[in-house]
Amino acid sequence: MNTDSQAPAAWSLARMKAVALALLLAAAGTYVLATLMEHRHPAWGYVAAAAEAAMVGALADWFAVVALFRHPLGLPIPHTAIIAANKDRLGTRLAMFLDQHFLTGDRVDAALSRWDTVGDLTRWLDLPEHRRKLTAWVCDAVPDLLAAINQAPMRQWVSSLARRLLREVDVATLGGQALLALTEHRHHQRWLDGLLGELAAWAARDSVQERLTDAMARELSKLKYVGLDQVAARLATRKLVSALTRMLQEVAEDPQHEWRLRFDAWMAQTAERLQHDPEWQAQARTWRDAWLAQPRWEEPVQAWWHELMQRLRDDARQPDSRLQVHVETVLAGLGRQLTQDEALRDGLNRQVRQAILTVLDRSRPAIVDFVAERVRAWDAQEMSDVLEAGIGRDLQFIRINGTLVGGLVGLLLHAATQAWLR
Repeated sequence: MNTDSQAPAAWSLARMKAVALALLLAAAGTYVLATLMEHRHPAWGYVAAAAEAAMVGALADWFAVVALFRHPLGLPIPHTAIIAANKDRLGTRLAMFLDQHFLTGDRVDAALSRWDTVGDLTRWLDLPEHRRKLTAWVCDAVPDLLAAINQAPMRQWVSSLARRLLREVDVATLGGQALLALTEHRHHQRWLDGLLGELAAWAARDSVQERLTDAMARELSKLKYVGLDQVAARLATRKLVSALTRMLQEVAEDPQHEWRLRFDAWMAQTAERLQHDPEWQAQARTWRDAWLAQPRWEEPVQAWWHELMQRLRDDARQPDSRLQVHVETVLAGLGRQLTQDEALRDGLNRQVRQAILTVLDRSRPAIVDFVAERVRAWDAQEMSDVLEAGIGRDLQFIRINGTLVGGLVGLLLHAATQAWLR
C-alpha cells in the first residue's frame, strides 16, 4: 500500500473525528452544567434536554459509523464490522456492477468514439525527441527480446510458414508475370548483355583456350605423328575464339540482331505459356512439390532466419545502428502519412476501437473474475482501513449532524412536553 498517498487522508479523517468527539464532549458538559443549574431557572431544563438528546444522537451515529468498519469498543456485537464480514460478497457485487455498468460494449464504444487515438499518436510522433526515445527503446529491447525467444521453434515456424506459402503460390503464373515485367522494361536484354560479356571473358581466358587446344589436339590425333597436332589445334582455337568474340560483339552492338529478337520471342512465349498453358502450370507445380518434398529443403530457410536474427542483434548494439536509422525513418514517415491522410486516421481509429471492443468482449469474464478474486484475497482489516481512510471523513459528518439534529429534536420535544403539561 502507498502510505505516502494515504497520509493526508488519514490526517483529515483524524481531524474530523476530533471535531465530532469535541461536539459529543461539549454536549456532555452542557448536560451536566444544565442539570446542576436547572433549579435556578426553567430555561436550564430546555438546555439539559437539548444536550441530552445531542449526546444520544452523537453516540447512536458513532455506533453506526464504527459498525461499518469494526466492532464498536471491540465487542463482537452482531451485525457490526459489516464491511469486513461481507468482504467477499461485496467483491462479487462490485465485479458484477463493473461488468453491467462500465464494461458494456455500448458504453465503452461511446467513450472510445470520443477518443482520437491515432490523432494523439500522430501528434506524439510529430516531435523528434519522441521519435528518438521510441527508436532507442526499440533498439534497446531488440537484443533482449531476440535472446529470450527460443530460436528452434521460431526457425521451425518460419520453415512451416514458408512451406505453406509456397504451396499456396501459383509459381507458374507468378513466374510468367515476373518474366513479362522484365520484358516490358527490357531488363532481360541487359541480362543478355551481361551473359554475352561473361561468355567473351570466359573464351578469352588462357586456361579455357588451353583446354580447347587440348581437346582439338585429341581430335586431330592423326597429325600427332607428323608433329602438327598442337599447331593445328592452336590455330583452330584462335580462329574459334576470334569467331566467338566477333559473334558476341555483333549481338552486343546490334539491338535488332536475330539472336536478340529470338530471345525476345522466347521470353514472351515462355511468359505466356507459364500464365496460360495448363501443361506448363502443372509441370511447375510438380517441380515445386518435388522440391518441397525434399527432407532438408528448409535448412536454407532456417539458416537465413538465424543469420537475420544474429545480424539484428549485432546491429542493435552498435552506436551507429542501421536498425535505429530505419526505425526512426519509418516512424517519421508514419507520422507524416497519418498527418496528411485523414481517411487513414479515421480508418485506423475504427480499427483500434473495434480491436479494443473485441478484446474487451472476450476478456470481460476474466476481468470480472479478477476483480472478485482480488477483493477476496484482500485482508479484511486492511480493506476496512482503506475504505475508512477514503470515505471516513465524510462519515464523520453523520456524527456531527446527529449531534446537532439530536440536540434540536430534544429541545423541540422538551418544549412540546412543557407546553402540553401547562
